[in-house]
Formats: sequence, structure tokens, C-alpha cells
Amino acid sequence: MHIGIFNYGVLSETRIFIPGWTMWGAFVNQYGQYKGGKEEHFEEGQQIFETITCFYPKLESENKILFPQFQKRDFYLGDYSENEFRAKFTDVYTSTSIQPSSLTAKDESLHEIEIVLPKSKMIRERENLSWVGLLGIDEEKAEKVKGFFEEGLEVIIGGDTRYGLGNMKLEKLCEATAEDLEEWSVTESGEWKFSSEPLKNYFAITDGLFKQFDESERIFKIGEIEHVAIQLDFSEATPKIEKSKVCIIPGSVLREKFFQDCHYKLKQGIFQAN
Repeated sequence: MHIGIFNYGVLSETRIFIPGWTMWGAFVNQYGQYKGGKEEHFEEGQQIFETITCFYPKLESENKILFPQFQKRDFYLGDYSENEFRAKFTDVYTSTSIQPSSLTAKDESLHEIEIVLPKSKMIRERENLSWVGLLGIDEEKAEKVKGFFEEGLEVIIGGDTRYGLGNMKLEKLCEATAEDLEEWSVTESGEWKFSSEPLKNYFAITDGLFKQFDESERIFKIGEIEHVAIQLDFSEATPKIEKSKVCIIPGSVLREKFFQDCHYKLKQGIFQAN
């Protein structure tokens, strides 16, 4: 799969985890088609799947999710540094356009897409990579998705799907336990529960926080900030951003004193102020 983040010349880099808004879009699209493909079906899906976390990899040999964290300001998934994870689980797909008349490559048409592989590319470690996340659905919404969430459900996520990338299949669906919710720092209703552990989801911040802080005033101990586009208008050739958020990214550690009595709700993989 390819979850776009940056372009470097002809190379399109991929994220190494799946943002909640990406999974949200995949479920909305598949549900809309499942219900009949009308506009109201897609709009209904947008509401049903809104309370969703980011998704993280899990290896067959390890009974744990590779959650994000920062170590000495380097990004990690579980015990893998970003560089180690990319070396083991990503590759580059190269394509180009061909001139029909001469069967030669068109000028400036070379395109390299970095992809996350379904299993390790190390010959001695060919274990599958699965993806785990939480989806919050109340009783009313559960009635609407009866028959949709069956094991074997297939969704397509990410970019460059025309190359056959992004095909995912539901292997297991189970109710989250209290321990699961604690691990993800979220309540049963989808509200953020403060934890000194690294964030498992994005955390939206407001413009009022953009000023110079000394170390004692920083709202997070370690991490990074990212401006993310979570909703796009594809009605024209060039997609336009309809909705975006400036967020502290997963893996960052927040300072408790800035978030006393704050209420944040999980929406499309982002904790947002109610």
C-alpha cells in the first residue's frame, strides 16, 4: 500500500502507519458502494465510521502492536526505528509512460512510489504484516452495518490504487476490552483519556498555541507537529483541501498540566476539542 506524505523529485514517500482519516475514507467508500452507491449512502457512512483510530502494524511473531514513539527524537514503531522499518517492510515501485509511436519513455514521466509491503522482504523473516485499530460504533449505527462488517470484507486504501495497491481484507473483528481502551488512551465513548504514554492518534491544536515557548511551557515533551489535510474535494482535476488540522503527531508525549479538564473527542484518527 502507499499512504502518501511527501514527494522528493520523482519519488513519492509513504507513511509507515495508516492515519485514521485514511481508514475512515476506505470504509466510507466501501460502505457507500455496498448500500447502493447513492450520495446519501456515502454521507451516512461518513457519520457511522467517524470515531476511528489510526491503524498500526502487528507481526505474526510478536503478540503486540507496533505503536509509535520517539526515542532520542527519532520516530519508532515498536522497537523498530523508522529507518529499520522502512529497510525491512518498504520497497519502491517504478513506473513510466510510454510513447505509443516509438515505444520509448515519455520525457519527465518517471514515477517512483514507495510502498509498504504485506510482509517482510527479508528472506529469513517472511512473516505477514497485519494492521490493527479501533472503530467506535454505537447500537444505532451497529444496526446499519449489519451484514457489512463480515470477516473477509475487502477495502482499498491509500493512493495509486490503479496499480493494484492498497487491497486489505478484514481477518478478525472483536469487541475492544477495557485493557484495549486503556492501551489506546480512549474511553468507550471515543473521548481522549490523558496518558503519559506516547499518543496513538493525532492531537489537534489551535492557532492560539503558535508562539515561542520556553521548555517549561511546551505543550508536549517530545514529538512533532504536522499540518494534515483530512478531507479533499475531488470534483475537479486538482483536488482541493476542504478540511485540515494542525496536529501533534502520534508517538509524541504530552505534558499533563496543559490539558487539565480538557475534553477531546476522537474523529477520523484525530483527538479534537469538543
